[in-house]
Amino acid sequence: MKLTASQLNRLAGLGAFAVSGALIVAFALFCWFVAPRGVGIDGIESAVAQIAVGVILLALVAVHVVFGRILLNGMRIPTSS
Repeated sequence: MKLTASQLNRLAGLGAFAVSGALIVAFALFCWFVAPRGVGIDGIESAVAQIAVGVILLALVAVHVVFGRILLNGMRIPTSS
């Protein structure tokens, strides 16, 4: 089965959005794992860990959304006017 360029663009764009969703789920699981439970990590360490990982994952999600939108729009790269 041969895929055309537009079909590949659509598949790659949807894949980028799927990765964004997976990163959000991974962050939710991470927050659940580092939540303070009385023994071990406390509230401040938990907040620092969540912010540090959250900033990195937010940047990754933003990049994937931008690339996904570019791919779904037929490879038209937005330009500033």
